[in-house]
This record gives sequence, C-alpha cells and structure tokens, in this order.
Amino acid sequence: MNELVIFLKDWIIPLGATGISIWFAASAKKESDRAKEILNDLKAEIQGPHRRVFESSAAILDSLPQVISGKIELAKMQAIEDASKAIRENISNPNNLPYEEHDRNMVALGAHLKMLLEERK
Repeated sequence: MNELVIFLKDWIIPLGATGISIWFAASAKKESDRAKEILNDLKAEIQGPHRRVFESSAAILDSLPQVISGKIELAKMQAIEDASKAIRENISNPNNLPYEEHDRNMVALGAHLKMLLEERK
C-alpha cells in the first residue's frame, strides 16, 4: 500500500498535473488567438468608416482652389531652388567642359531661373 502511495505521489500526480497544464496552455492560446481575431475584426469595422470619411475629407480639402494654388506655388519655389542649386554647383565648371559649352549651359540655367522668378511676380 505504501508503494502505491509513493508511486502515485512521484509519478501519477506530476504527470497528470503536467498534462492538465499543457491542456490549459493550449486552451489559453486558442482563446487568445480567437480574441485577437475578434479584436482585429472590430478594429477593421471601426476604422473602415473613419478612414473613408478621412480620405474623402482630405480629397475635398486637396481640391480647394487655395490648396491647389498653394501646391503650385510650392512647386514653383522648389523649381527656383533647384535651378539656383544647379547654377551654384556648375558655376565653377566642375566637369571641365569647353568654355563655350559651359557658357551656353550657364546662360540656359540663368534664363530658366529668370523665367521662374518672373512667373512668381
């Protein structure tokens, strides 16, 4: 009888507890995955209408004449900056072009910059 109690205490109870622990862990993982899936579905359902409203609002705002003219003005400013940068980078003829070719390039860049500046007036 004593041997049976020792056997139960040393082998059966620990193995049973380990089995139950594994079963609980598997069940918890399954329930956790299910809950995560439900939360993701809810999040998608909630964000869907909000995202569509936000996107349509942004499209409406982007189509306003003031916004469009601001974007055009910003593009012109960027073009002026790019032309100025090209002039600064090439003024010392870093590519050692022949004088006539370098002069033509610089005149063309200057004319382009002048045209951009006159459009801003």
